[in-house]
Amino acid sequence: MNFFKKKYYQLYLKFLQRFSKNDVLFCKTKYYYYNKRSLNLEQPVEFMEKIQWLKLYHYKEQLGNLVDKYEVRHFVESKIGASYLNPIIGIYNSVEDIDFENLPNQFVIKGTHGSGYNCIVNDKSKVNQNKLEHKLASFLKANYFNENREYIYKNVAPRLLVEEYISEFDSSQLIDYKFYTVHGVPKYVLVKVIENGKDKKCFYDLNWNKIYPDVISSDFLQTDISRPSNFNEMLEVVKKLSSDFIFVRVDLYSLQHKIIFGELTFFPTAGVKRFKIECFNKELGDTITLPL
Repeated sequence: MNFFKKKYYQLYLKFLQRFSKNDVLFCKTKYYYYNKRSLNLEQPVEFMEKIQWLKLYHYKEQLGNLVDKYEVRHFVESKIGASYLNPIIGIYNSVEDIDFENLPNQFVIKGTHGSGYNCIVNDKSKVNQNKLEHKLASFLKANYFNENREYIYKNVAPRLLVEEYISEFDSSQLIDYKFYTVHGVPKYVLVKVIENGKDKKCFYDLNWNKIYPDVISSDFLQTDISRPSNFNEMLEVVKKLSSDFIFVRVDLYSLQHKIIFGELTFFPTAGVKRFKIECFNKELGDTITLPL
């Protein structure tokens, strides 16, 4: 895609995002912009095509409790027990409701209604409270549904969840294990870490063999990650949490051999970006049976 065509699509996407209620047109345009190929929603074959279909036609507002960072805790507790949840300090409807004076010196604040709305505070005495409050207020104003037309987020109430601080959350030691599951069966694990201040990631199969993409990109994790000692337990947790869904990605942490639930993700990259491992696009697509 040349410079002028790229600029055209960028402007067109901004226009559609702001003014158009045609979700299919918006999703097809965005998919083409990122992949330089058309999105087939009529007879989806590839993985991301089927994720887009699920996003637009299947996983709707009534499942919002599963992506609400607070409400999903009830689902997790009913499936695997509360011991897998990071303890919370409070849930708040507004920034003004938070009593920062009475918060511990270290804590984590998350927006409940989307992805990427996180603030990690490892020393409250060094935080500019006005800047923090401004950032949290911007979280509450954000319309996550509108970014990619993920209806599952549309009616999720914007709130602020304060959780207990875990030291690994603010260090390069934290490893995020993202299990791709289809019809309740784990298929692959996307491992994500911070290396030299940058996000790095790679896929492993369930026998813990690293899968290399066709072209090595700058965000590919070259470092080998050891198989977690509690990997079999992680698989059992993932199976229980994913058993009700056509597709869901189950994100977990393993901290000092203890499994901590992260989140459920129904639309990786909002279904916008095809896998860099080319064979995954068809292989994982073939495993998904849509209720067409």
